[in-house]
Amino acid sequence: MNGPPLKSLLRFSVPIILGNIFQQLYNIVDAVVVGNFLGDLPLSGISIASPIMDILYALLLGASIGAGVLIGQLCGAGNFDRLKRVHATALLGGCGITLFLTVLGLLFSRRILLAQGAQSEIVTEAMQYLVIILCGLVFCFLSNYFAAALRSWGDSQTPFLVLLFSSTLHALLDVLLCGVLHFGIRGVACSTVFCQIASTVCLALYAEKKCPPLRLKRGDLRLDGSLGVLLLSYAWAAALQQAVVMIGRFLVQGMLTPLGENSVTGYNMSMRVEQFAFCFSQGISAAMVVGISLNVGHGSRERVRRLYFSGIVCEMALISVIGTLLFIYAPLCISVFSANNLVVAAGARYTKTMAFVYLFAFLGEVIQGYFRGIGRLRLTMIASLLQVVLRVALSWLLIPRLGIYGICAAVSAGWVLLVMIEGSYSLYTVRAQTSEKQ
Repeated sequence: MNGPPLKSLLRFSVPIILGNIFQQLYNIVDAVVVGNFLGDLPLSGISIASPIMDILYALLLGASIGAGVLIGQLCGAGNFDRLKRVHATALLGGCGITLFLTVLGLLFSRRILLAQGAQSEIVTEAMQYLVIILCGLVFCFLSNYFAAALRSWGDSQTPFLVLLFSSTLHALLDVLLCGVLHFGIRGVACSTVFCQIASTVCLALYAEKKCPPLRLKRGDLRLDGSLGVLLLSYAWAAALQQAVVMIGRFLVQGMLTPLGENSVTGYNMSMRVEQFAFCFSQGISAAMVVGISLNVGHGSRERVRRLYFSGIVCEMALISVIGTLLFIYAPLCISVFSANNLVVAAGARYTKTMAFVYLFAFLGEVIQGYFRGIGRLRLTMIASLLQVVLRVALSWLLIPRLGIYGICAAVSAGWVLLVMIEGSYSLYTVRAQTSEKQ
């Protein structure tokens, strides 16, 4: 990432943002196809399955982010021999942990859904979907890991192009398997796993051909104990930080159950809209992680400071546009997923209320991107944990009294807390590091 920081950040983030959008299309297309071809019961099944799937995906994505930070710092320092050993250890260790998560998911998903109070017929639909997704979970890890490694190498375009291909294929397969061949909810899951396999193959082959430090021979495939510990110190905090947010959402969904099936489904559809909006802020944050980690490895502290403030400018500009659009078109956004007026009304209440509150979430993404880039991943995890605890506690208190609006208040309070804690400390850290250089 050379050149003026703001321009470099925007140029590098655009493919990541587009990639995030197409990544979200995986789940959005699933919901749209199921809602239009299969009806409300399968849609509710995917709705209650989403938090479990999101928690597992968040763990794998977070671990990939953590490994990517270390890879970026080693790239910036030019330590390619160590990078190769980190790459081999991350691949083997990540696959092992993913298989362990797969077993846990297969053993406990049904019990978790039933304990949450979901109806048995909806749980049956959800499990048809989840079993197939869980069996292909290792390919979710591999595709995310190779995408993170290539971005840390300085290539954000290739992961985007692969996501563009796989998302297009996914949409076509969804329509074919559900609308034409009538495979039901299993067809949606099979389509997702097949496209993750295709993404993994494309990214791995490209990394093998274009990135020498990521090129592994059979003899290179071994775990390095000391590097494994170092990787874990980066990956576990990032993985847990990503997962606690999804766990909080899962707990909140359970609290919504007494409000009725339409409220639960509407809330989950609003979460899909929210995740789509976050593609933009998370793209800026991911670009910051790469740029800052490379410059930390290179020792360019002043450039780290300029990237941080450039990220804030980008997020402020984004929220002015995205917040306005969501406020105006909230019902239309939810109606993409369901024709049920009660579902649309519940989802639109959340989305419209939160439209401009997303400012705090977007600022939080910048702040956390900065701390990830400098390797302070435990701090981001602790701050996320605190805001999720506050969110869950307030949801428990407010949902019985305010319904969907209780969630809005609880989530907003969590984001404000995160920005207050990490925001003030990030400004102190940026200034302190710049002063040290001077």
